[in-house]
Amino acid sequence: MSAAPPSEDVQRRIDALVALASPGATCDPATSERAARELRDLTVAAGDDERAIEAGVWIAVHLLRRGRLRESLDEALQVRERLGSPPPGSRLAAARLELLRTLALAASEADEFGVALDAAQELAGDRAVRADAVAAFDAAFALAVCFERMGNSWQALRVLDDVLAEHADAAPSFQMLYTLNGVAATALGAFHRLHGLDVDDETAAHLVTARTAAERARELLEQFDNPLYRVAVEGNLGEALTYQGELDAASTLLEGARTRAIEIGAPAHAARVRASIGAWLVRSGRHDEALRSLDQLIADIGDDGPHSTRVRAHHAAYLAARALGQHDRAIAHHETYEQLERLRTTNQLRGQSVMFVSRIEADAEVEHHRATAERDPLTGLGNRRRLTTLLRELVPAAAAAQDAFALAVLDLDKFKSINDDFGHTTGDAVLVELARVLDGAVDGDTIVRFGGEEIVIVFPRTSAQEAFAQCEQLRADLADRAWASLPPDRRLTVSIGVAAAPPYDGDHLLRAADRSLYCAKRAGRNLVVLGASPEQS
Repeated sequence: MSAAPPSEDVQRRIDALVALASPGATCDPATSERAARELRDLTVAAGDDERAIEAGVWIAVHLLRRGRLRESLDEALQVRERLGSPPPGSRLAAARLELLRTLALAASEADEFGVALDAAQELAGDRAVRADAVAAFDAAFALAVCFERMGNSWQALRVLDDVLAEHADAAPSFQMLYTLNGVAATALGAFHRLHGLDVDDETAAHLVTARTAAERARELLEQFDNPLYRVAVEGNLGEALTYQGELDAASTLLEGARTRAIEIGAPAHAARVRASIGAWLVRSGRHDEALRSLDQLIADIGDDGPHSTRVRAHHAAYLAARALGQHDRAIAHHETYEQLERLRTTNQLRGQSVMFVSRIEADAEVEHHRATAERDPLTGLGNRRRLTTLLRELVPAAAAAQDAFALAVLDLDKFKSINDDFGHTTGDAVLVELARVLDGAVDGDTIVRFGGEEIVIVFPRTSAQEAFAQCEQLRADLADRAWASLPPDRRLTVSIGVAAAPPYDGDHLLRAADRSLYCAKRAGRNLVVLGASPEQS
């Protein structure tokens, strides 16, 4: 028995909570988390399972933003069991992507690299299916976070640089914002891992990368009213400026970021900025103040604080104590710093052993999703997406080499009568048999089921007359064929329209071939027509 619809008052409250609880809300994460929890309770009572699951995802998001990593991870894993595989384009499909991003981030911060990699792999598979810029940025960011937290800042930077280069023109502004901020944070991570190793040119280059990315991200902040990203971006920029010696500008950014992080209830971000302020105090020669500030930070975040923040705090405290001649305190901070670094190295090696296998599995999974996404499930031929890929790859190559190039559109004549007389199951069997015949006659990788009984055949390096001749042979063979799924006396014919370059334009060729097909149909069917003009059609 389904639950009764909520009353008007309850529905109004639900609508208000959605505005407060969604990941795009501008209120502080603590307020958003409370709203998401109330929303889940109300929607569970109302029997709205879909909205309740979505609210659970949002709880995990806001717990992560508050730095409560283990709670976020536990919440996300529980919701994941209930979420399943929602249909593409649905509200829960969007929630699933948010959940996977949260899992990748929370698990990476908590050193649960198996969970993090699993989430990143799912996003990579989703990238292959969706094939858009948003999916590409989501997958790249999740994988880069895994690499960075495992200590491989260089691989993380490569992943982020690749997606920025590939989708620079198509990137939505918000995806560009968080990716550029990721580049800044990752470059700073590389800087810290190299700092003091006598590789000054490389460390300086990473600071330039961090600063440039953070400045570009800061420009994009004007498009979004998102205080959390402002804290992250300006905190990263302030840290980069600190190590480049621009202390006045860095101080303004860091103090502003710290104040905002406290105001919006984001203690993990506040702690990261406080560590940067401690480094700023060391760079400014204010070692007493730096040591007091950093000791307080270390006590505040405890042993469960973000690993990278603890590492940086202990290292800066070591430098301050050493400068003050407080050698026992300096040694204690240095020993803790070394222990944390060894722990990170151990986790990195463990994670790499997992990743070695997982990356192989992930690559296979991505390839499987890509192949599935470009195949018609009934016939096994390519689908419309496959045609888009073919034309995008082959037409520019043919144009550059001035090679011959042709395209044909084939349609079964009066196919509706097959479905009417024998049923759709028989009609499907005929289409499968047609696909098999075509696959044996021409290159199967260039055949696409465009829709219904309409097939597109791409002919690379083939002249108009050669394509016409091949299509004429196909037409004749199919007209004489005894179809396994039909009575012996039942024959089928096809009409085919052919077009050839120039111009080297996939859309133009499709329209031209379709005009030729229409002419073949009007002329009595069971014909091949080459290069019909708009007037003929």
